[in-house]
Amino acid sequence: MKTARQKWIVLFSLFLLTGCQHQPEEIGLTAVSAVYQKQQAENQKNPEFAEQNTEVITDLVNEVVKLRFQRAGEALASHLSEACRKRFITANQAVTGTDYGLARLGKLESCTILTINDNTVLAQINASYGDTPAAYTLVLTLINEDQTWLVDQMRWMENDQTQRGPVESAEQLAKTYQEAVLSQDYARLASLYNITAEPEGLLFWSTVRITDCEITAQKIQTEQACFQLQFTVADPGMSQLKKGTSTAWLWCRRQPQQDGESISGWIIEGLMTKQPPTSWWQS
Repeated sequence: MKTARQKWIVLFSLFLLTGCQHQPEEIGLTAVSAVYQKQQAENQKNPEFAEQNTEVITDLVNEVVKLRFQRAGEALASHLSEACRKRFITANQAVTGTDYGLARLGKLESCTILTINDNTVLAQINASYGDTPAAYTLVLTLINEDQTWLVDQMRWMENDQTQRGPVESAEQLAKTYQEAVLSQDYARLASLYNITAEPEGLLFWSTVRITDCEITAQKIQTEQACFQLQFTVADPGMSQLKKGTSTAWLWCRRQPQQDGESISGWIIEGLMTKQPPTSWWQS
């Protein structure tokens, strides 16, 4: 028979195990899932992946970037897939009222490719507009049509992010988060988390496609708030989200008031697998 001490040790072990099983875990903003890492390892064995001509891809990226800063929109469009060309024209129509007119004429100083991975290119761009320097991160997703590489998706991010004003309410924070994940706006997401946007984050979010994000429940207090979200994910990409419909909880907290600010802003503490425990609300 077990002694009282042995029984206590067993019960305590079960208590610890149960507690560990129910601890909320963070779904990291740019944490790469094990599923994606495994798929990448498999891709390395794929003959088509191995046959990618990095020189041809590098030449394409340099040409597309050069044409962008020369405002040669029609020539640039010839390097785009049909779907990307339609988006390109729609964006130009909204800004310049023309199919191929580009808004700003600049000078390309350098284009440095950081990675070429699974038909996706991450590049660092340095340019200037007159005497004003500018730096960008660029992600291009490529497809091969009839032995020709074309750009299927193009995402730019200014490296010098303008400081945004504080988010005034928890409701505004949650709404902005919804808009950002649906539009794959990594720079905006980084701002909501109050972190610096990194080049790899733009690459990460270029792979994620969320078609719906609904608030299904919420609890808001003076200093903390939590929103239960239902995600519909078409492609989880690098993320830890699951394809299809799933639920997660957005933990939010009010920042201490900064000097010169009339209000204290709200930031995201994390997207979690469970709702907060009582101790979190009391912290």
